Amino acid sequence: MLIDSQYLIFTVIILIASIIVLKLKILDFIGTISSIFMGNLIYLVTGIGGFILVIEFFIIGFICTRFRFKQKRRKGIAQEKGGIRSWENVVANGFAFSLFGTLYYLTNNELFLIGFITSIAIATGDTLATEIGLLSSKKPRLITNFKEVETGKSGGITVLGTIASILGIMIIILSSSVNGFSFNTNILMISIIGAIFGTFIDSIIGATIQAQYFCNKCNKFTELSIHHEQQNKLIKGFSFIDNNIVNLLSTLSGSMISILFIIVFY
Repeated sequence: MLIDSQYLIFTVIILIASIIVLKLKILDFIGTISSIFMGNLIYLVTGIGGFILVIEFFIIGFICTRFRFKQKRRKGIAQEKGGIRSWENVVANGFAFSLFGTLYYLTNNELFLIGFITSIAIATGDTLATEIGLLSSKKPRLITNFKEVETGKSGGITVLGTIASILGIMIIILSSSVNGFSFNTNILMISIIGAIFGTFIDSIIGATIQAQYFCNKCNKFTELSIHHEQQNKLIKGFSFIDNNIVNLLSTLSGSMISILFIIVFY
């Protein structure tokens, strides 16, 4: 059986992109392999338009993570491993993309396509809220009670981060129309609202049940069980709910909210 020429071209492009990803240290090796499989799946179930949306998320995430990275590192709030993401990050963010994309392919139900687009928007918005919010001149406030907390603490939100998050969400959802997914304005607005809910759910979970530790060496709160090569003490939340689980739950729940809003109100 002959290989589809368009898919062959796509495969060459994704392999070249993977080499660039490794060179730029966006993902580690296993993370890159994971992204190749996930990228292939997204392409097969949603077409080139869906794949481009995922690429938009990766590019925006990379730029925002590296933006003023030295400043973040000096404050001790930069992404671990120099901003290099692992397979856990890929799966946590990409699970919802893959799930809703596959459901759309199997059922041809556009509600799942909305879930697919919304999940990418949530992942983008969450990344922007974190990476841009870290640069805020004002301390974040905990989403559950709006009390000031230290920069980088789970569940903390800033005005700067929230604005950046909403802009990121709008970029993904509005660009979906350019990428070949035609929806009317009302559905796009519902998707935006659902994605914003998803980012807030991320913060709520982070503030309540996400594992939070205290590092005695740097005298700071952290999401990491091991920091400075030593075991940290769990002071809040559940040890099995780390940032990756929070991302997975928020992308799934926010996407479901968009779908439910369309079913109920549209």
